[in-house]
Amino acid sequence: MTDAAIIAPPGGFFSVAFREGRLEWARLSPTVLYASRVFISIGLALWMAGFLMLENPISAVTTVLIVANPTPGALISKSVWRIVGTLVGTTLGIALMACFPQQPVLFFGGLAMLIGLACFVATLLRFYRAYAAVLTGYTIIIISTSAFENPDRIFESAMARLSVVVVGIVSTAIVFQITTMKSPNTARVRIEQYLRDVLAQFAFLTETELEAARPRPGEAGQTGAFREMDTEAYSARARLLAQAGAVIEAINYASSVDYEVNRRSAALHEGIGRLMGLLSAHHAASRSIPSDDAGQVLAARKISGQLMRELADMPMEELLHGDSVPIRQRIQIAVQELERLAREAPDLAGLAAVDTERDIVVQLGQAVDNLSDFAWHEKGVRLLPLIEWPAALRNLARGAMVAMLGCLAWYILRWSAGPSALVFLICASCLLSTAPSATRASWLLASGTAMAVPACYIFRTFMLPQTDGFPLLWMSLFLCLLPGIWVQFHPRYALWGFGYAVFFNVMTEVNNPVVYHDIPLLNSWMAFLIACIGLVLVFRVILPADQRLDAARLIGALCRSVQRFAALPLRYRVSWPSWEYHQMQRVLRLTQRLSFVEATPRVFHVTDAALAAVALGRSVMRLRWLLREDGNATPAQQRIVEEALDSLKDLRRDPIATAAHLREAAVRLLPELEEISGAAGPGPVAPATAATRLGTVRRMAACLIQAAQLIDAAPGFFHKDGPMQQAADHPLAHADLRHLTMPRVTRPASRPA
Repeated sequence: MTDAAIIAPPGGFFSVAFREGRLEWARLSPTVLYASRVFISIGLALWMAGFLMLENPISAVTTVLIVANPTPGALISKSVWRIVGTLVGTTLGIALMACFPQQPVLFFGGLAMLIGLACFVATLLRFYRAYAAVLTGYTIIIISTSAFENPDRIFESAMARLSVVVVGIVSTAIVFQITTMKSPNTARVRIEQYLRDVLAQFAFLTETELEAARPRPGEAGQTGAFREMDTEAYSARARLLAQAGAVIEAINYASSVDYEVNRRSAALHEGIGRLMGLLSAHHAASRSIPSDDAGQVLAARKISGQLMRELADMPMEELLHGDSVPIRQRIQIAVQELERLAREAPDLAGLAAVDTERDIVVQLGQAVDNLSDFAWHEKGVRLLPLIEWPAALRNLARGAMVAMLGCLAWYILRWSAGPSALVFLICASCLLSTAPSATRASWLLASGTAMAVPACYIFRTFMLPQTDGFPLLWMSLFLCLLPGIWVQFHPRYALWGFGYAVFFNVMTEVNNPVVYHDIPLLNSWMAFLIACIGLVLVFRVILPADQRLDAARLIGALCRSVQRFAALPLRYRVSWPSWEYHQMQRVLRLTQRLSFVEATPRVFHVTDAALAAVALGRSVMRLRWLLREDGNATPAQQRIVEEALDSLKDLRRDPIATAAHLREAAVRLLPELEEISGAAGPGPVAPATAATRLGTVRRMAACLIQAAQLIDAAPGFFHKDGPMQQAADHPLAHADLRHLTMPRVTRPASRPA
């Protein structure tokens, strides 16, 4: 090889460097743009607060750091709820101080109760409504600390707090609105991307799973074998489950600024909920092929997979924003082809597999109909968020304990920096109540706040004394805040950046005018460090979350919900989108909880079983609909199906027997199938009516087999004493969910006296 071949051509190095620089800039530009806008907002807020002669102008900067968001809808929503929370908090703070002006112990008790309630409500609510509850809690302590020595100043303190909050919000809104050249429809982009990702997941996975889904040696005749999917498929499914939450959040924020999104928000929520429900069919149990005639099942999957690929490759302007009639017709053609295959299925197992594909296509059609600009049902169904009472009660106890311990420590020790520790403890407790895992998040928030202490020392010692005028103050303050602002833009460490940036402002004590007192400042910093330690102790040692216990509660609630659904009288109508969305939220929370304490393969297997439970509920729903709405079943057939639904009351006690009863009920429908088939010829029953009844009974039998297969896939998940219901140190805690392993607690033999 010659030297000329080794040496890069002239300009090659610079060309590569230029391309790499462009890629790096494309990666960093959103964060740089966000930091630049925050920089301008900080300067404007600080100048306005100083111009209006507000007592604590640095609080306006804190408001900028909190409400700043590159999404216009999120910024407006958070700003509105911040004002609401501030108003409620100031009102409660004034009322509390007025009730106990000279009774500190009673004041501390009332404060602890209000903080606990704020944490409780913040855990129950979602999005920035929860932030309003958070702000209500820590506004009380912020306005109270300056009025402890003189309770008559409480109203003045409340008005000062409200003023700096409004100044910060107005400054941020002005800067972000001016610097936003074009307001992107974030909700529309996220909806389109999510629909495309879900379609691609089904379209391409259908092909890759064909070989893996075939019966393996040793599994002959095993119906509903619990086969594992590829790890990449599991990871993609987990991302889609988490992505759904971001899409729903984007719809909520866009509703604040976009009238069209606001008008169709219920239908859009329902469409995303249906896409989440579509993922309930994306697990190993549903994708197995139990039929002897695998060719027919593969043909059904080819039909559904081809539809998914066509829709995934279709431009969104045509799929969601164009004429919806051709899309509906294409989906209806696929449904009809699958119904034809179902009529030709030679056995119940094959019928169930084909009917599963049909159900996936029907669910997809309903989702596309909800998300389309020309949806037939724009009103939609109101989807309520999942409420986790145990977590809310735990956060109530944490908030009340942190507030009471901090107040009593200050009162007993008479520490002059006690109010500073109280501000951090109460603010942090309220903020952590909205975190998925407050136990883990407490360390991020505390460590970020602790890192703000040396940064504050550098600012107060080397920068602030050298500042001469507003521009230098603005620049030096932003340079110290930049690490927190930069990290805040990245979700994984956002809480660390939040703790650093927000509490850095509190520690600097840049008032109007600036006063230098080194000893009180060091005393305040020490209070923050001790408060960080106290926060971690309360959240990680005294009242830690048992993630496995929370996961067991979610599993139990999911199974009981299926049982209650099956036990409801047929005259009761249940909103299926609302029920399914509620259960999928449980699945998402379950995945989050287990990811903190279990290995990734175990999380995937438990998620598989949880999705099987949601799919089981869908089979129950379809059986109820066939009994109530279809009206083609005979009384004998209805009685068989009702008895099968009634057998689900034993699901958590004996899932294997329940599955056997469901399968037996499907077999009992076979004679009825033969009689109806015979009646299709000359006789008193019209051929069309006989064919309709035959289709109804086949669908009933398919639903029963589907339900039995789902239960058989993971009986250990459904059992009330299954592996996931045991403590982490139990011998059977990590047993295989494919088998029903009855745990037996071995008691140690008593020693002789």
